[in-house]
Amino acid sequence: MIMDMKVEILTEVNIGSGEVLSQFSDYIYDDGTVYYIDHDRLLEALLKKKNGEKMLDQFIMIVKNQAKKNVRQRLKLKNFLEEAGLDYKEYALRKIPVKDEIKEQIQLHVKSSGQPYIPGSSLKGAIRTALISFFFNLSKSTLKSYNPQRKSYKPKQKYFGQDIFGNYGEDVLKYLHVSDTMPFQVEALAIARFYKFDLKSRKMEIPTVKEVIAQGSVSTFRMKTNAKKDEVKDDFAFLQEKQEDALLKIINEYTLKNITTELEQLQKHKSDEIKDIEEFYDNLLQTVKEADWTREAFLRIGSGKTYYDNTVANAIIERLSKEDLQDLIRRTFKNADANFFPKTRTIIMQGFYKKVPGWIKISKV
Repeated sequence: MIMDMKVEILTEVNIGSGEVLSQFSDYIYDDGTVYYIDHDRLLEALLKKKNGEKMLDQFIMIVKNQAKKNVRQRLKLKNFLEEAGLDYKEYALRKIPVKDEIKEQIQLHVKSSGQPYIPGSSLKGAIRTALISFFFNLSKSTLKSYNPQRKSYKPKQKYFGQDIFGNYGEDVLKYLHVSDTMPFQVEALAIARFYKFDLKSRKMEIPTVKEVIAQGSVSTFRMKTNAKKDEVKDDFAFLQEKQEDALLKIINEYTLKNITTELEQLQKHKSDEIKDIEEFYDNLLQTVKEADWTREAFLRIGSGKTYYDNTVANAIIERLSKEDLQDLIRRTFKNADANFFPKTRTIIMQGFYKKVPGWIKISKV
């Protein structure tokens, strides 16, 4: 059965494309707006100018010098274009309003024909993690793999979840199909600074700047479950046609568990610096509890997820004593402080307000 689904961005989402924009040659910040430069049009305009080839060589030299971090020879792109008699706004591929000055490298979001989207693989990956957590049986699999005398925990399987879903390529999740979202509007693109906040030291690390899909943006995608009743065991009934309600319930249960764990961690290390984050999770917890689990579910995707958002760690925590859990952390993560794990959180700053990235809601159309 094909389900038409809506996706709503609850907090900014970044799924990196691997591409970056240089602050020296690829964009210009001016008066609350970031202008992405269309290099093809710009170079064409330079060549049409008197002494165009010489100006082009000068432009290339400027970019090389900046890449070498030769401070004396650095020249902002805006200044160069003004001296060349060119209005950079006429050569903007895209312009994005921002609240604060941007002067760092920008990590780009995935796009299709210039429009941002969320890959189906990102959505299905988050759903898959929720399903593994649901089926996770510590006493039969993980407990056998965990030995306090070993250096770390590593499951004895080709890929995590193989013992649940079956051999790779033939696992039961082949009956779950999740499409890419339809492209979001170009206006949905925004730019945000991602900070790492250390719960222990209560300090922010130097931020990275990322292109994001803005909060409140909406798109659609399709999800299909097409297993016949005799093709999957009763445990996987949610993969059968018209049984998707059970799948949404499993996702929400996983999300509730993660939110609860996160709130416990934040309250344990309470500070004014993360007060906004604690309030956000308090509100999200209530929202998920009050949601219609037959029609909607909440997920976290993309950049900024914590260890618990991206693993089945909560399923392990429920079955281990505090001492065994701390021992597991120390052996698996050599430099980790077992009392502050994970000790960092990714935070987006908007003015004086802090929030966490990556939260979305999916719902039946």
